[in-house]
Amino acid sequence: MTGPHRSRGRRFLLDYGRVDDIPRSKALYRQLLKYHWEYYSEVAFQRAQIYDALRNAVREKATSQFRFEKWQRAVKYRYSLQPLDTTGSLIDPGGRFNVGTIDPSRYAAFPALYLGYDKKTVIDEIFARDNKGALLTEEELALSKTASITVVSVSGMLESVFDLRDKNSLADIVQLVKHFHLSGAVVKEARRLGQSPPKLVRTVGEVVKTLLDPNWRFFPMQWDVPANPQIFGQMVMDAGLEGIVYPSVLTGQPCLAIYPQNFANSASFVEIDDPLPANIVGKRIDASSFVNFI
Repeated sequence: MTGPHRSRGRRFLLDYGRVDDIPRSKALYRQLLKYHWEYYSEVAFQRAQIYDALRNAVREKATSQFRFEKWQRAVKYRYSLQPLDTTGSLIDPGGRFNVGTIDPSRYAAFPALYLGYDKKTVIDEIFARDNKGALLTEEELALSKTASITVVSVSGMLESVFDLRDKNSLADIVQLVKHFHLSGAVVKEARRLGQSPPKLVRTVGEVVKTLLDPNWRFFPMQWDVPANPQIFGQMVMDAGLEGIVYPSVLTGQPCLAIYPQNFANSASFVEIDDPLPANIVGKRIDASSFVNFI
């Protein structure tokens, strides 16, 4: 509820409520957490039954020998001496295509290295900013951000990636998951709690939409369950692929989520293009060095 507050002739609305509403709100939140866990678990069980088939579908649609030159890597200032380190991607809730420390007792966290085609893209992505309809350019908005960042140029080659820019690559996966269903109990509980009826993806378009959802962070941060793109990222990583190519939802330019943990026994590499300052640790990720970056 809200109520009016006067200050120098102006009216503001401030939140207010009764003290005995607090335990009721906490109880409702616990019920919502339980509902989302049950919702997630039902789908996770069905996914587990066909997980080998899903991984095979991912492998069959992999793109080989993906090369990139002078792409960009942006990190928060605290990681400036280790710009290729993936530690930051593990911070709750993780990245779009990797699971962070949401709840390590239930979901295994795994890192990813995120790159973008140009500086504009990686700056937008690191600030998770959507500039549609704004009067300022992305560069002008970036100047208003107080956080310090470091951007480096990188090049490399990945032996196998899943390219989300090719929507046809998802067709076989959709065929495997389109028959998933939810129990009447979960649907009934959603209605009891005032939630929208849960909906499972049935088409390639719906899968693309959920994987590139600008608000993907909502589920892991609000309900402590991985988001759909994070689940997909785990599937790709478990299939042994070394990355996912996807369009930035902010600029439309290509981005990469790379899994260095899959570089073992591979010719894949990621390398900083320019000469390094004396204190920077690690210029190149490859089969012999990937363990130092994860």
